[in-house]
Amino acid sequence: MKVQTITTNFTAGEQSPRLRGRVDLDKYNASAQELFNCFVFRQGGVSIRPPTRFIAEVKDSTKATRIVPFVFSRTDAYLLEMGENYMRVFKNGAAVGAPYEVVTPYLASQIGQVDYSQGADTMLAAHGSVPVQAIRRFADDQWTVAPATFKPAAVTEVGDRAAVTMTISNVAVGAGRTLTASGAFFLAADVGRTIEWAGGNATITAVGSGTSATATVNAAFGSASAVGTAGWVLNGTPQTTCTPSAASPLGAACTLTLSAAGWRSDAVGGVVELNGGLVRITAYSSTTVISGVIVKVLSGTTGAPADAWGLRKVAWNVDDGYPKAVTFYQQRTWLANTQRYPQTKWGSKSGLFFDFTPGVDDDSAIYKTLDTDEVNPIDYLRSSSSLISLTLGGEFETRGGIEKPVSQTNANITLRTRWGCDQVRPERVGSELLFVERGGKTLRALANESEGFSARDVSVFSEHLMRQGLRSMAYEQAPESVIWAATGDGKLLAITFNSEQNTVAFCSGDVGGNVEWVASVPDGTYLLVQRTINGVSKRYIEKLDWGDWTDTQVIRNAHDCRKEVTGAASTTWAGFGHLEGETVSVLADDIYVGDVEVTGGVITLPRTATKVSAGLPYVARIVQQPPEVSTGTGTSQGQAISTNKVQVRFFKTIGCQVNGQDLPFRAFDVPETLDQPLQPFSGIKEISTLGWAMGESTLTLEQRQPYPWTVLAVIREFTVNAG
Repeated sequence: MKVQTITTNFTAGEQSPRLRGRVDLDKYNASAQELFNCFVFRQGGVSIRPPTRFIAEVKDSTKATRIVPFVFSRTDAYLLEMGENYMRVFKNGAAVGAPYEVVTPYLASQIGQVDYSQGADTMLAAHGSVPVQAIRRFADDQWTVAPATFKPAAVTEVGDRAAVTMTISNVAVGAGRTLTASGAFFLAADVGRTIEWAGGNATITAVGSGTSATATVNAAFGSASAVGTAGWVLNGTPQTTCTPSAASPLGAACTLTLSAAGWRSDAVGGVVELNGGLVRITAYSSTTVISGVIVKVLSGTTGAPADAWGLRKVAWNVDDGYPKAVTFYQQRTWLANTQRYPQTKWGSKSGLFFDFTPGVDDDSAIYKTLDTDEVNPIDYLRSSSSLISLTLGGEFETRGGIEKPVSQTNANITLRTRWGCDQVRPERVGSELLFVERGGKTLRALANESEGFSARDVSVFSEHLMRQGLRSMAYEQAPESVIWAATGDGKLLAITFNSEQNTVAFCSGDVGGNVEWVASVPDGTYLLVQRTINGVSKRYIEKLDWGDWTDTQVIRNAHDCRKEVTGAASTTWAGFGHLEGETVSVLADDIYVGDVEVTGGVITLPRTATKVSAGLPYVARIVQQPPEVSTGTGTSQGQAISTNKVQVRFFKTIGCQVNGQDLPFRAFDVPETLDQPLQPFSGIKEISTLGWAMGESTLTLEQRQPYPWTVLAVIREFTVNAG
């Protein structure tokens, strides 16, 4: 029987080999076995993906480097190259300055774990081993990178440490143990506080001197000694009465006096909470006297006994770690996840992005810890219709009261889904938050729907493309709503994502090198690609080059790591040293003239030209699904099929192969046509007699030249031998 079918769109993308038998799926005929180096229009057609344009080599190709977007406005958008202790700035596809460079605190081994969030001309960058950095832009060539100045930073009862070795006479549970410090440390008001290290803890019962104290072991110590500030900690607040010299007004000076020695100089910068108010500590005078400023009015100047007041010191420090996650939400800076407090997040005072003064007023800073039955470090904070905390074990939502912003007293934290998040920075697309599930093999879209939260698996039909995991992704809203994603093995995926049109179309891809990072700014999407050039490893910043897509809807110059030069007519062209020793494809005056080798940064053409574009060649390919039709007696699957004719509807295309056969695109009856660039063709072209195949009728469409190529529909006429 003779049958004709049409594939009208590819909005289901490249489907997994596991689905080859699922001819019953609604989107079977809108999918392909392979969509390689392509992307799918929101409307359904398939085009060759944009080539990459060479921008620059990074400062040191031997060390890990990263690219980060910084968007001040649509016209002032930047790409930041971050490497070992430096940052470089790019704008509109070119380096700022020669190039302009700023010192940063990040090692090459750390930059991959830096989270960031931007508001106006300031970006906050977070890494657990480095104080939160404020990256500020003042002009294209005027930037600063420095620790964020929090006034104050988040505070909590972190306890006390010192750069001395602490030993205990007996690690077992019991009373009368002797604690010995290698230098002066103990104070009288330490009696009643607990000290801990190596899984053990003990309560101090007496202080004999600055280097000796008696304690009762509550939990056995795993080691008899601990070294340095990170090895042990004395928990709690000095156990004595604290008396303020003043109760008001705000901003007034206040002296805090202890009944017994208990103050240490590292209390400066912290706050004391007593008598319903707060005093920020500004100066240390002695072990019994410190000075401060009233930041919340006290109820009176009566002395507060032990356990009725608290010393809160900076929670973010070298011993307890610094925040790893950052975002802005409801006029607050939000930070989360330190080494000591992995499940805690802190929100600044409303409208005061660097003030984390605690309190219970609506505009006070917010201190909240996830209440879960397992350890769930907060990997990312993201703002959506609510504040989302993505953790290893699940996705948590934070909301305020009914139609009210979040505050310390009304914050409602709810576990919404239990998929868990991998170490890949999530991307917001419209009202949905895309994140990589724990394990790295699934891409999910988190959304607040009328029935509640969902985190649907958007990669289930293309799971084979996720098997190496993702390392970076970026959403490019215009011109075609594509998520560009770098896989764990350096490939480049193009994922057309449009919930309104129910389009999730994965396309595989390869740029001829290892894609390490992807970043999008309003002027386009950039890649950090590690390539082997002439036997040497290089790291290049490259840009996906849409060209004049907005006007023409055509991808031109389809070769990667490309460069374009113009000048007087010549056969030799310099400026291609970044591809030294490589074979490149060449367009001369928009005509493909073949492949040549770069020697000494120069390419030699077979003809003169005034404009040359050259780069690494790549192939775009569509492998269609086997057709499925009813034969009257059953399915066409497994039957002998002869493809009689194939018609392809193209849009602004030059060149195509169907199962290895070239379709004609040049009209030879036009005088001197070989000297003129081909004009893109829109319409239907036909090829016939592709032969018999058992149950497959394989159909492969390819673009093997650096020309425009867009397929809108494929019509197949074939004969099924159903006998």
